[in-house]
Amino acid sequence: MIKESAVVIDYQPGVATVKCQSQSACGSCTAKSVCGTSALSELTGEPGEHIFILETITPLKIGQTIEIGLEERSLLFSALLLYFLPLLTILVTAFIGEKLFQHELINAIFIFFCTAVSFVAVRYYAKNIQKKSAFKPILLRILV
Repeated sequence: MIKESAVVIDYQPGVATVKCQSQSACGSCTAKSVCGTSALSELTGEPGEHIFILETITPLKIGQTIEIGLEERSLLFSALLLYFLPLLTILVTAFIGEKLFQHELINAIFIFFCTAVSFVAVRYYAKNIQKKSAFKPILLRILV
């Protein structure tokens, strides 16, 4: 179970809206001054916020800090879907396009189009699976 603390920003009986802050390992890294990732993360200026809707029977108050959890399996599946499927699409369409098209520009357009279609398919599928309970975070405990 992956655990994260969150703050309740809205509560209706049975449904809570919570906000999490993205955590970065850059703050404690010794190579921060020479790292490109750290420099890129500073360009945005503000940490990412993620808002989740939790179904809960535990009464909560706005401003409370809680601990939420998500199954590792659902996170791994989501990462596989988001990263591996488009990468696989690029590789497969590169091989197919090489056999089908003689002109490299047409091949590049074919690869780009198929990869864009794979991202649209991932987004559509992600909207469907986020309705499943295995992909929803759950309330573990109230911290404060």
